[in-house]
Amino acid sequence: MATKGASATTGSVENNAKEALRLTKDYVHHFWARDFDWCLSRSASNLVWIGPQKGYYTTTIEEFSDLLTSVGTALLRSTVTDEEYTLISSDEHLCVVVSKFLALTPPSSDQIVAKWQQCTFVWRRSGRRMLLVHFHLSSPNDYIEAGDSYPINAGTETYRYMKSLMKLGSSRKSVSLYDTDGTVHWVHPSQIIYLEANRKRTTVHCMTKTIVVPAVIRDAVEMVGDKIMRVHRSYAVNRDHVVELKAGRLLLDDGTSIAIPAKRIADVRAELTKGR
Repeated sequence: MATKGASATTGSVENNAKEALRLTKDYVHHFWARDFDWCLSRSASNLVWIGPQKGYYTTTIEEFSDLLTSVGTALLRSTVTDEEYTLISSDEHLCVVVSKFLALTPPSSDQIVAKWQQCTFVWRRSGRRMLLVHFHLSSPNDYIEAGDSYPINAGTETYRYMKSLMKLGSSRKSVSLYDTDGTVHWVHPSQIIYLEANRKRTTVHCMTKTIVVPAVIRDAVEMVGDKIMRVHRSYAVNRDHVVELKAGRLLLDDGTSIAIPAKRIADVRAELTKGR
């Protein structure tokens, strides 16, 4: 009987962990879509919310609701991409999830902004539901350097996004990639530069990070979309990041140079010119 009870507890913890990860992703997307009613419906009455600016601190759902009413219109509706969700701890009652993501204003918006955000969520089981009891929103510390009067890296990220919009377009949806440590990354295909095989794993090189997925390169290519093309047994590249094919080498816009086998050069050149 003791073994059966332990299994039931473990199952409860596992279910809580899965639900907390799912709710965290949902909360992030609803919040940056300015669907505040949904967020409030998933928040506990004693929610503690800590924001990134001085004075952004509430200790009840009523205070949080008032804050959203007063400053909510200043929060630009954004698309969330390059997401990471990591479970820090979980038991039968509480789950802690940390997240990091890139918030992008829509291409049709009159303001072009790209901003990295990180959040800590604490979920508590209340009957059949999990409710948010703690929500801490901030910007990554690596944005700020000593002596900066403005976080220059944040402006650089917006510039990259604007450049990406002009060159690549932004109509495609993000794809989910699971890192080898279990972290979930939601990545916009335009951010992926190339894939590199490493036995039964594949390294996905993106504009802002590198992700190692537990899949062979053939399967990884299928995960990330039709803009990715195999150019070598060990490499696949995003057509939109190719600068030139010259002297048997493929040059990408991040400076990467990939040697193309002589028997593949004609096929790779034909693929690159297709549809152009």
